Amino acid sequence: MARSPARDAARSRPGLVSPEDAVAMADQLTTWRTVDRRLVHKAALAEVLITDLRPVAEDLVALAAQWPRSHPLFQPHPDEDPDPLLFVETLRQGGIYLSHEHLGVALGTQFVFEGISADYLAPPPRPGTGPGDVVVLVVRIEARRRGQVVAGAALDIEAWCGPGRFAAARASYRCLPPAVYARLRQPAVAAPVIPLPRTSAETVGSADVLAVDHGHPTFFDHAVDHLPGMLLIDGALRATRPLLDVGDGPWGFDLCFERFAELDSPTSVTTRRVGSGVEVVLAQAAGAVARGTVRSYAEVPVPASVASVPAGRS
Repeated sequence: MARSPARDAARSRPGLVSPEDAVAMADQLTTWRTVDRRLVHKAALAEVLITDLRPVAEDLVALAAQWPRSHPLFQPHPDEDPDPLLFVETLRQGGIYLSHEHLGVALGTQFVFEGISADYLAPPPRPGTGPGDVVVLVVRIEARRRGQVVAGAALDIEAWCGPGRFAAARASYRCLPPAVYARLRQPAVAAPVIPLPRTSAETVGSADVLAVDHGHPTFFDHAVDHLPGMLLIDGALRATRPLLDVGDGPWGFDLCFERFAELDSPTSVTTRRVGSGVEVVLAQAAGAVARGTVRSYAEVPVPASVASVPAGRS
């Protein structure tokens, strides 16, 4: 199985900031308005989560986000915890926004995500009327450049609410100018068809087909020429999490993206239990488009980065 470029990074790294620093950052960031929707690659204002950014050091920034009190995908039940995908969408928007606003990546640039590793350390905050409305992302940036142009980056990300760190992640992506992206996405010469993964007695797994609603207001908020990475992550988590008894305990996932998932090709989702986790492969006729593992810490030693987080809601 191909390793995610982010694999194991979130498990043992120390915190980027202290709880006291996280609280101070929240006081300095504003949530009075959201940022320009173009800078997070969203068409609908209602889908924008990021509200502010402040540099902390040369390679460290803090961003503020306000999570919706109600959302058909991320917060369908206000009295329950937000969907785990909300943290991923927050870091996706935060990474794109800091690339444009802090690193100077031009509008029109296409972002191609390579991989993500995320750890859910404690129950996430539920949107309310107090300080819990402010989610602070602390991001350490490792930018890759070609000359003076940012060609991509790897981000270490922590999500804080008050003095509590409730999630951490590492994500990497490429930044492609429009002309480069257009050449990359030109119709290719027909490639040999590779059979979809099959389950067997040896794999002890199961397979399904990814449900795709091209009218979905969040996943297809704007025109795209491939299945969005967020849809693939959602499909992977929905297929694997029911197989893990994580409850309120810490858990995480790794996912790497291997090729574009085409709009007009069915996508299989194959799962297989492996120790304390579940492997997942999303594939189309040409081969795997994404693969990774969803893991539970309930059955393995808890990493130091998880054990240091106070239990309960911030």
